[in-house]
Amino acid sequence: MTEQPSNTPFSDLIREIGLKKKRQANERLAELGMNAQQGQMIGYIAEHQENGLIQKDLAEHFNRKEASITSMLQGLERKGYIQRVIPKENERQKKIYLLEKAAVLVEEFNEIFADVEKSITDNLTAEEAETLMRLLSKVNSSL
Repeated sequence: MTEQPSNTPFSDLIREIGLKKKRQANERLAELGMNAQQGQMIGYIAEHQENGLIQKDLAEHFNRKEASITSMLQGLERKGYIQRVIPKENERQKKIYLLEKAAVLVEEFNEIFADVEKSITDNLTAEEAETLMRLLSKVNSSL
């Protein structure tokens, strides 16, 4: 009986690229006392807080369990980056808002993530980058 490899070359490459991208972002965000997940979450909250963002929305967007989102939100709340508010119309769902301390960092986060994203396609032509995006989107939508 032949043992099957646990990963395919495609999944190895995709995982390695993701880890390198995350490491790049974490190195830059560490200077601000944050990591990539926290930075992405703060950016998402900034873009969507006016729509009454709740924890379930974050779990769906980041494809994570609500328990791990709870832990991240508690950490951001302790550091003074976010505030969770219980609305009068629905006391079971806390709305999530950025505090000023986080709001002033959003532009810097966006710049960091844009630089990391750009590094993925730096060695590609515009046509190659477009093809890569189209193919990865196609793969992602089929999963």
